[in-house]
Amino acid sequence: MKSTLSLLAVLTGAALAAPPMTDRISPEQMAQRQSSNNAFAELQKQAQAAEKEATVVRPGEQSIINQSEILHDGQHWTLVPRGAVLNVPAQMKPRVGTKPLGTLLSWTDFLTANRAWISTEEVSYDQACGKKPLPEARVEYWKNQTSVIVAVYQGGPISVKQVEPAPATTPAVTAK
Repeated sequence: MKSTLSLLAVLTGAALAAPPMTDRISPEQMAQRQSSNNAFAELQKQAQAAEKEATVVRPGEQSIINQSEILHDGQHWTLVPRGAVLNVPAQMKPRVGTKPLGTLLSWTDFLTANRAWISTEEVSYDQACGKKPLPEARVEYWKNQTSVIVAVYQGGPISVKQVEPAPATTPAVTAK
């Protein structure tokens, strides 16, 4: 038993021993060793060169504000995509499309706070793309409403490409 314990003590001591001490190296020697392992240094050089070359040129008129419609209630405002507002009654025109003033709220927070004057209309993806027209009955119904109608797809505002209704076809007149 004593021999087993002493053997364990020797093995444990060897496993926990500190690595052998070496002479200190100077910063110059460290830089030389690092440059000899040149893969990381090469990556850093490539990244610095890419930063110098990569300059993003953005057209002056491109911004999220210019591509959106602003709805506001006097204290808060939110953005919806341009084309998402389907109907604006005359009394609500001052609340749509003005400059952003106050606090920016997310669409859901703004809609919750302003349910009295904003209504949503769930549209299909095909309607938003313009492949299918919006139902004429709904469009006529919106004209009589006093709230702003915003198109939504799965709860989020979406722009709707307006489709021109197909011209009414007249039945062919047959001569007797």
